Amino acid sequence: MTEDSDIAHQFNAGGWEFTSNVVEVFDDHVRASVPHYDVIQDLVAETTDWLVPAGGLVADLGASTGITAQRIIKRHPGRGIRFALYDEQPAMLDKAAIELRNLGEHDITLSAARIQEAPLAHANADLTLALFTLQFLSWKDRLDALRLACAHSNETGALIVAEKIRPVDSRWAEIGTDVAHDYKAEHGITDSAIRAKARALRGVLRPYPQAATMQAITMAGWHAPEVLFRWHSWAVIGAFAAAQ
Repeated sequence: MTEDSDIAHQFNAGGWEFTSNVVEVFDDHVRASVPHYDVIQDLVAETTDWLVPAGGLVADLGASTGITAQRIIKRHPGRGIRFALYDEQPAMLDKAAIELRNLGEHDITLSAARIQEAPLAHANADLTLALFTLQFLSWKDRLDALRLACAHSNETGALIVAEKIRPVDSRWAEIGTDVAHDYKAEHGITDSAIRAKARALRGVLRPYPQAATMQAITMAGWHAPEVLFRWHSWAVIGAFAAAQ
C-alpha cells in the first residue's frame, strides 16, 4: 500500500493529524489499519433495524468521510433516516458530502466542530455513534463528549462506541499488538509504515481499558453498557439513554 506508506512517513513522532492528504486515502487506510473494520460497520448498520425508526435521527460524532451513514442509507434506502454528521476536519466532511450525494437526496447536517464542546447542532438523536473517535480524546474531553451526546439523545435513544482499548494484562497486550501488526501486514501495509504510524500516534491515540471506557459511558449518563464486539484491542460497546 504505497500511498498509505507515504502518508505514515509524513509525520514526526506524536505528530499524526487528519490532514487533507490523509483524507484522500482515508477509506482504504482505515480498512487496512482497523481489524475487522467492515464487520464493525455492518454491525452498526444492522442495529438501526431496531434502534432507528423511519424518519429517525442518527448523530455520528466523528463521521470522517461518512462511511457509516452510507452503510445505513444503503441498508434502509426508503426509510427517511436523518443524519447529523460531525468532524473536526472540514475536508473529511467535504468528501462525505460528495459520497452521500451519490446516494440521492437525504436530510443530512454536516458540522465541522469539536464534539466535546457545546452546543451540538442536533437534538433527540435515536442513535448516537462515536466510532474510533473517543480514542483520540483525553479523559475529560471524552467525558464531556459523552455527556453532551447524552443530553442531545432521545430519551429512548442508544449509543454505540467503537475504539481501540488497552488490555490490562501485559500478556494480552503483547498478543494484541502482534496480531494487529499481522493483520495490517496482510492488508498491504509495510512494516516500515506500521512502525511510522505507531510513532506518529504517540500521545495522540489514547486507548483506555475497556472497563474505563464503560465507566466513562455510565458517568456521562448512559445506561447498561454492553460489549457488542471484541477482537483483542478493539471493542464495540453499546448503551442506552434510559434504564430498562
